[in-house]
Amino acid sequence: MQNLVLMFVPIILGMLIKRFRPVAAAKMDKVLSKIALPGILLLATVFYIQNKTTILENFGLLGLSVSALILLAMGGGLLLAKSMRLTEKETRTLIIEIGMQNAAQSIAIACSPFVFNNSTIAVPAIIYSLMMNVILLLYVLYVNVCRKDK
Repeated sequence: MQNLVLMFVPIILGMLIKRFRPVAAAKMDKVLSKIALPGILLLATVFYIQNKTTILENFGLLGLSVSALILLAMGGGLLLAKSMRLTEKETRTLIIEIGMQNAAQSIAIACSPFVFNNSTIAVPAIIYSLMMNVILLLYVLYVNVCRKDK
């Protein structure tokens, strides 16, 4: 139930605001787009500080596992994009979206008092978040370098 509320309420509210108050929606978009990334980084930082020991103890195995998962998912996204004959820009977008998944959502599920209420099981999600950012940053740098070479 919490997942439905966390996912659908903001989506439905956003759709309604955009439909009935497009000017307000545009103003909100400018503000929210600037605070979303810092908000997620703050959430990840607070979680990391609270669970630093557990994260460091498990980083080796989990880091390797989630990195493999991210790379396999991105590779699957590339295959899917190629099979659908997407443009280069659409392919990059799909690869990035698949690589990102929903790490913040998994942290929220693990820590929620309504679901698991256990920060220890959120450790893979926070390691996923960290590795996802590193891998996607490397991918974006690679894409930018390749585009300059052309």
